[in-house]
Amino acid sequence: MNNDKSINSYKRFYEDLNFDRAGLFETIKKEYGCNTVIYPGCSIHITPSFYFQHVVYVDISKTAKEFFNDTQNVVDYINSNRKYKQFAYIQFIHGDYTKALPIRNENYDLLIALYAGEITKSCKKYVRTGGIILTNNHHKDAEDLLKDSSITLDGMICKKRNKYVIDKNINGDLKDILKNHSNTKKDMKNTNNGLEYADNQCYFVLKKNK
Repeated sequence: MNNDKSINSYKRFYEDLNFDRAGLFETIKKEYGCNTVIYPGCSIHITPSFYFQHVVYVDISKTAKEFFNDTQNVVDYINSNRKYKQFAYIQFIHGDYTKALPIRNENYDLLIALYAGEITKSCKKYVRTGGIILTNNHHKDAEDLLKDSSITLDGMICKKRNKYVIDKNINGDLKDILKNHSNTKKDMKNTNNGLEYADNQCYFVLKKNK
């Protein structure tokens, strides 16, 4: 896979559609200072590596495998866009994240759980005590995790006026919180520049306390 094909695939599916959610990861980095990240169900979404120096990507798809096989060009592109001083480190695991992965338990600052099922159920064991889990509750990740006494809701992140804003003053019981932050709007819209992603999601930031 050559550079144009690999990186242009990322740009076409994420940057060109405004689906990279760079501001979301920037907000997480500024608030929590995470460095080590695991991203199961990642596809070819490498935007987190622009903000976090060490990211382990996990996906079972052939598309993701082919993309990350072009390691040097992917890393070069990440390094040209990184927001930190060190060179980026990435690892790609081509496998099923619902099975045991060849990584250490309780070793990561951040688990990204977006748009794929059973991520938090299978992968929360890889998050260190005091680490966080970011999810849009797409597969009821937040709802299921908050039944666990070791997990607490630390904040909500929503996009307001083209900026991601974190709210750490969340009041009410879980049922009300989930109702108030459910997404009922369409994420894709037509613009003068073509199809574009409108981030109407609210993201749950969950903390692992033990």
